[in-house]
Amino acid sequence: MTEPLLRAEGLQRWFGNAGVRQASLQLAAGERVAILGRSGSGKSTLLAMLAGLSRPDAGRIELRIGVGGAGPIDLWSLPAAERCRLRRGPVGFVSQFTSLLPTLSTLENLLLPGELEGRRSATELLADAEHWLEAVGLSHLRDRRPGQLSGGEIRRAILARALVNRPNLLLADEPTSNLDGCSETEIVALLESLCASSGAALLMVTHSEALARRCDRWLELEAGTLRDPAAAAEPPLPSGLGGTAEAHPTRRRLLAGALAGGMSLVGGTVFWQWRQQQQRTARIRRDRLQRLAFSGLSSELVAVERTGPERYLGTLAVENLEVSQSLYLLPLDVQLYIQQGSRWNPFPAHWSDSQRQVLAVEGLRPLHFEFSDPPSSHTELVPGYMHVRIDVTYAVADRPDPELMPVERRDSFFVHLLPPLPDAEKVARNGFPGEPPLYIPMPPH
Repeated sequence: MTEPLLRAEGLQRWFGNAGVRQASLQLAAGERVAILGRSGSGKSTLLAMLAGLSRPDAGRIELRIGVGGAGPIDLWSLPAAERCRLRRGPVGFVSQFTSLLPTLSTLENLLLPGELEGRRSATELLADAEHWLEAVGLSHLRDRRPGQLSGGEIRRAILARALVNRPNLLLADEPTSNLDGCSETEIVALLESLCASSGAALLMVTHSEALARRCDRWLELEAGTLRDPAAAAEPPLPSGLGGTAEAHPTRRRLLAGALAGGMSLVGGTVFWQWRQQQQRTARIRRDRLQRLAFSGLSSELVAVERTGPERYLGTLAVENLEVSQSLYLLPLDVQLYIQQGSRWNPFPAHWSDSQRQVLAVEGLRPLHFEFSDPPSSHTELVPGYMHVRIDVTYAVADRPDPELMPVERRDSFFVHLLPPLPDAEKVARNGFPGEPPLYIPMPPH
């Protein structure tokens, strides 16, 4: 029997009222599987664990990837640098957020993952990038920057970039996010076609049952628990209940029960209508909560200060832009990455003690995080400065003790940061008027 390409067992990552309680799944080579769930059901958390981005509290993930399906590889036994390397090669990842670098052209965005991987010549890499641009119908826009592309064109470019390193497995987190119905269907059809032509297996999370049913099979994530709807189907009713007027006493009792059941149909219909209304109301509330989390919450890195010889304090300003709606936020995770060579390597960071609780966001509110002891070796895109990425994750709800599953949101901030012992000669090359700044913020990328 062929071993699965991906096997996950007993995954858990729970944040009080949100996340994944229990998830197990298998994915065969070349298979297309969807994970269906409402907003806030834990879909993105599950996919982040499978992509090596968010460490499970419990459970195990095995991959058989690479030439000949060698393995299995225990994903979370690997160091962060190795997990990053997997995402640049055999595991492709499509984020639900626009993730193209705004300062690069479409073609340059496609070339970047291969350049970071460093295994192919420039000529081979360019040929691959041009092949995938043609496959998604963007050859004529190769020199355009993301700001000059439509939403559908950006999605096409993100798909092409995810496939340019020829992955065995493609993980797609809401790949049709923020698209209209026509564009959504078009992008999913393209995604299916690209995976079929490349031979990549596809695991897609979505809130659309219509999209989920296009896959070979689909699983449902509800309240943090992953289940297979097909396995949960009820068995057929026993046959042979027909008979004559001289029915056996047991059969007469069955017929009497059926009559009583028929008399209860009216009450059942009323209950069904009430249940449908309840579900519609809950769906409206979930949609409102998702809009609140991604459109109503503003988050910005506003300061980085040095609090000791090798200690730093960062400050985010979060704001509820929907003043008519309450917004509560629980800071979940903060992670610092520093570029060393072509890799983003992780270094410890943590929220300040006062932030480790549910916070009401009314107007502007500061969130503080701390980190220390950055490495002495680092990549310098600005002479004398470290290139730093700060990833923060929060759970967002509309009340302090939410009835609905909170929505998880992840933001990334990029800065050039002065190290504890800067090289004055290198820093001087920048020609700053006066004292060099401690940090230089960058646009998201």
